[in-house]
Amino acid sequence: MQRYFADLIDNEVILSQDDIFHLTKVMRAKNGDSIEVVDKATHKAYLAFIDSINPVKIHIQEPILKDNELLKDVTIFFALAKLDKNEFVIQKATELGAKKVVLFQGKRSIVKFSNDDFKRKEARYMAIAKEASEQCHREYIPEIKYVDSIKGVKDYLEDINLLAYELKAGQATDIEKELKQHKSVSIIIGPEGGFDESEVSFLKNLGFKTISLGKRILRCETAAVYALSVISYLLEK
Repeated sequence: MQRYFADLIDNEVILSQDDIFHLTKVMRAKNGDSIEVVDKATHKAYLAFIDSINPVKIHIQEPILKDNELLKDVTIFFALAKLDKNEFVIQKATELGAKKVVLFQGKRSIVKFSNDDFKRKEARYMAIAKEASEQCHREYIPEIKYVDSIKGVKDYLEDINLLAYELKAGQATDIEKELKQHKSVSIIIGPEGGFDESEVSFLKNLGFKTISLGKRILRCETAAVYALSVISYLLEK
């Protein structure tokens, strides 16, 4: 069943114009159909009934008690990457349960962003996160943030912060121990060229713990998906 994020006023569902178009033209909903809606203010999900399509009138029927969020808040820091990799990671991070995606400018990032560049892309990024949240029936749309250097990650630290470092030997078995001990977690993924040594030193001084993602060197977007998949699995098993 299709899910939408909406405003709720006196049990009436208020959809955006884009969502109304999707509901009526793409999904071809009819009077009497049901949909799922999430109150953007409370993050609570409901089963809703379509009273009318023209004009669109929808009312809440009953709450949906199933919670599809991870048990702990997860933030992923992802170094800017070329082509559509940033969008790919935002989409997959959303599907895997991240509460926040923080893009950052790494010293070895091929792509160079300014704050204005991010502002021009922010609406696109948020649309991707919203669509992914609806597709996988989440109650939250992740926040999408940007910092123009690795120093900015200090503003988004969690209880435990993990550094996926390609020079860290061993298997990725120490993540589970860290997850059990803390209420929230972040993981940082470096750019295509890897982390600069000064960045690693800075992150360690902030308290980041280095972990391995296995024996193989992964592409940055693969590392992001792999790391979040492991975290999601460990939190939900």
